[in-house]
Amino acid sequence: MTIRLGGPLVGALVGLAAAGLGAVFIADGFDWRTLAVAAGAVVVASAAAFAANRSITPAPAPGTGAHSGGVPVDRPADGGAQAEADRAVLVEACIWMRDRATSPALASQLDQTFQRVGVAAIDATGQRFDPTAHEAGATVAAASPSEDGIIARTETPGYSDRGKLLRHPVVTVYRGQVRA
Repeated sequence: MTIRLGGPLVGALVGLAAAGLGAVFIADGFDWRTLAVAAGAVVVASAAAFAANRSITPAPAPGTGAHSGGVPVDRPADGGAQAEADRAVLVEACIWMRDRATSPALASQLDQTFQRVGVAAIDATGQRFDPTAHEAGATVAAASPSEDGIIARTETPGYSDRGKLLRHPVVTVYRGQVRA
């Protein structure tokens, strides 16, 4: 019987076993607790291998008794599209976090990271309202006719990623004129 071990779960378990063994060598002192952690990780990885009846090496090709070469890695046919999809998910998550950041340091770090990767916050304050580029959240009375249709303030910033609009800014727009 050949015991085969594969898949992401088993890879994680093997990594855990390696981390446990590394802890034995890195620990300040070699004691029974460090050894127990390392041994436990190895036992868990071995039990998973036995239970899954799998191997970290690929199965030999049918009709051959052996296999040579590296472990194949599953890659999507279009790796670029997958990378872009993954990036979009990460950018969306970071925008969500930025909207909720109460720490100035965290907000600043996210803003700097956005700049480095090409994500720009859109503050439309002072621009003329354009329904194709802005989302009106509220209106306020204009002090003069020249303010009519101008954005008074940006309530929620919009975002663009390398020139592609991700989210329209939510704005408050001056409308009409105050009558005295």
